[in-house]
Amino acid sequence: MTGLLAAGVSVLFLAAPAAAAAGLPKGFLKYESEQARKPFGEAEISWRVSDKRTEVAALELCAGDELLSQAKSLRSVFADGDADYHYREQVAVFADEKAAAGAMAKLRKAVKGCAKVVIFGGTAAYRGAKLPLGDEALQVSRYNLESKSAYGERSVVARRGSAVIVYAEVALYASKKPKASDFRSQVRDAKAMAVKVCDLPGVC
Repeated sequence: MTGLLAAGVSVLFLAAPAAAAAGLPKGFLKYESEQARKPFGEAEISWRVSDKRTEVAALELCAGDELLSQAKSLRSVFADGDADYHYREQVAVFADEKAAAGAMAKLRKAVKGCAKVVIFGGTAAYRGAKLPLGDEALQVSRYNLESKSAYGERSVVARRGSAVIVYAEVALYASKKPKASDFRSQVRDAKAMAVKVCDLPGVC
């Protein structure tokens, strides 16, 4: 199966950023919607929505849990199928653009450091590439260096203002080598959310 961040400072309206930091509006993320979930088309997929900032960020096997840990608010939507399929949507609102950019810098550094890393007893590789999306974005792939299996991860992480957006998929792909088509859904979702987060006070 394929397919699986806001506080600006206003001199006149100091309360607005605080409201945004308190949490994202209900239904703000795409996959909070039952309608948006339908294309996944798998009855065995379970969905979970969380506003806990303690939720580990996608790409945790490389970037660790520090990627989004400093966000003022974080919402995550998890789609978990069988052992071979997972999709994650995350929007994190940071105190300001500098803090959000710092999270992206951590990610880039982590990916470079994970060119070869031991995961689940095997050796895997992470690769990152810039994407023309939002203010800055990174396309990240993970694949096994020892196995012929095409099971891996394809993620898109983007920043727009003080928001960081994550769409990550773990699946069994047609090819071990990442292809543009592996990121189609993640890029589509990230582009839409990079526009939508600007509706949040102080983000853009």
